[in-house]
Amino acid sequence: MKKSIIAGTVMLVSASLLSGCVIHVGNAHALEGSDFSSILGNIDIAEGKYAGDISSVNGNVEISNNAGADEVSIVNGNLEMGSDVTVRNIDIVNGDVSATPHLTVLKNVETVNGNVTLPVQSTIGGSVETVNGDIDAIDTTIDKHIKTLNGDITLSGTTHIAGNLIYKESESSWGKQSDDKPTLTISASVTIEGDIILKRSVHLDIENDALMQKVVVSYSDAQ
Repeated sequence: MKKSIIAGTVMLVSASLLSGCVIHVGNAHALEGSDFSSILGNIDIAEGKYAGDISSVNGNVEISNNAGADEVSIVNGNLEMGSDVTVRNIDIVNGDVSATPHLTVLKNVETVNGNVTLPVQSTIGGSVETVNGDIDAIDTTIDKHIKTLNGDITLSGTTHIAGNLIYKESESSWGKQSDDKPTLTISASVTIEGDIILKRSVHLDIENDALMQKVVVSYSDAQ
């Protein structure tokens, strides 16, 4: 998990950019294509509009249908997206990521304490990674990897993972391994080109025997 969002938070607070208000991207006061930052306020991008980099502390970000943004960075807030949304990169601490069909993320989706829900016909150009959040993908293409420490992962439909699916070992800088086993659920029609790498104990519910052959157990107390 990248640490850049924390540095961005410090810059946001010190700059005291826009506080306690709602920014509506696409009107006369928040022109399309610009960068926007907010503290204690929400940001919403109007239908069909496109913003630059979006940063929010203690506020939600909403992107309407057929709209988009470049980098979306949030601390303590959710990201909600409509249909046919395109963003370059998503990086969230303490917030969920959700969308309706045809989401396109050109690079990565990363959360620390938040769930990631990827709808039908989504395309992720990089990886999807959480620490304590669940990952749910249906009919989704992920061009690199899926990674989590403590989250449940549910893959269904025609979801295709070009890289590996990894349950990570404990990372002291970002999170502690939970004593509760997460659950990995994969339906029969899902394809994974890489391996399913388990660096911690996980409940497995994998319908496809071919995918079971890809499971690599690499933690010391494995049975």
